Amino acid sequence: MNITPKPKKLTHIQIIMNHLLSGKTISNMQGYKLYNITTVVRRISDLRAAGVPIQDVFIKRNGEKYKLYWINKT
Repeated sequence: MNITPKPKKLTHIQIIMNHLLSGKTISNMQGYKLYNITTVVRRISDLRAAGVPIQDVFIKRNGEKYKLYWINKT
């Protein structure tokens, strides 16, 4: 019998961190649409508390206002 271990599922923090480290930005709505994560803002807060230097800006578009998050590449 050949038993293959299941790959470990990434946490929401790991998913968002990988997204940001790839040079992409993310908003709360993008997090939901791309990864089905409804707690993007909370995970960003967790990452910041861990020392990750995440930048943000408010965007106003078509009467809607939201924050966009990213990590500056150095």
